[in-house]
Amino acid sequence: MSWDVIVIGCGGFGSAALREFSQRGLKVLGLDQYSPPHNLGSSHGETRIIRKAYFEHPDYVPLLHRSWDLWQQLEVESGERLLQRCDLVLSGAPGSEVISGARLAAAEHGLRIRNLSAEEACREYSVLRLPEDHEVTVESTAGYLWVERCVGTMLRRACGSGAEVRTGERVVALKCSPNSVEVQTTAGRYTASAAVVTCGPWTSQLLPEYQRLITVRRKTLFWYPLQSDAWAERWRSPIFLIDLPEGQFYGLPAVDGQRVKVGEHTGGDLVQDASTVERRVSAEDRAPVDAFAASCLRGLQSASCASAVCLYSMSPDGHFLFDRHPEYPLVTAAGFSGHGFKFTPVLGAAAADLIVHGRTQLPVQFLSQQRFD
Repeated sequence: MSWDVIVIGCGGFGSAALREFSQRGLKVLGLDQYSPPHNLGSSHGETRIIRKAYFEHPDYVPLLHRSWDLWQQLEVESGERLLQRCDLVLSGAPGSEVISGARLAAAEHGLRIRNLSAEEACREYSVLRLPEDHEVTVESTAGYLWVERCVGTMLRRACGSGAEVRTGERVVALKCSPNSVEVQTTAGRYTASAAVVTCGPWTSQLLPEYQRLITVRRKTLFWYPLQSDAWAERWRSPIFLIDLPEGQFYGLPAVDGQRVKVGEHTGGDLVQDASTVERRVSAEDRAPVDAFAASCLRGLQSASCASAVCLYSMSPDGHFLFDRHPEYPLVTAAGFSGHGFKFTPVLGAAAADLIVHGRTQLPVQFLSQQRFD
């Protein structure tokens, strides 16, 4: 059987691409070695932050506007609650890339933010304990996404529009010609007019040319039980990202009313094989996050009650690798570098444009891997 498009990897981006292709009337097949949503890749851990004053680069902001609209559209279509608006507090020393970058993005795109001193921020958000010399930027147009629910909803919407998803099949080979692709899995062989590769930390195993572009890092997440009711008061408990000499640490409020999620955005051990990564969390993993929580957060118990491991696929410059192959009907989406999930609906639309039309009006050119040629 032949398909219009095969999507390899059905996590965050893959599920969005499947939904987009199927809703455009294409015959699309999704392949995944596991059964998404699962906890073995990058799109898990209960929640993901969505924000617009994007310190990484102002060019992301137009994509974020569109992505936010698409998340809300998906909520309406599905009847699922996927997105919760919440204040975001960014904190860093004078000159911090987090603060300067967010303020630059806000200025270029007319975003409303508030700039506070550390003292003012701690008075307003009493759960935070920030270094006295820090500058603070608050974005009230931020929020968080229920990540597993988002993936599951996009997959259900895709299948409801005619997509087929086959799980438990690992792709072992991909052959491309100017007009078709052939995919070999552990269970069979499939052909299509085009393909999308979006298999996260396994990308380099399928496409060896990405070995020079992607580094996989093991990241740990922790949940801390509440010791104070302050975290239950939404106006006092924001999303936060605090830039310290020890690293960049982030967290989300007590979305379940019982515990707060905290992690380090920077650092992480190098991973050679995503399939054999250590999933147990060690005392060494806990130490820096415990120290951060004790120093910068109030009202939490000192010991975490739950943890998880996820994988960052890092590009050389921290920006995504999103492109159509110059010779073959192949789109690759990779190197999301720990900040890609929020973009999945808009990039799914861009991928469909590139496959169907060979171009897209969405402003994704700055993400082309050609910047490394």
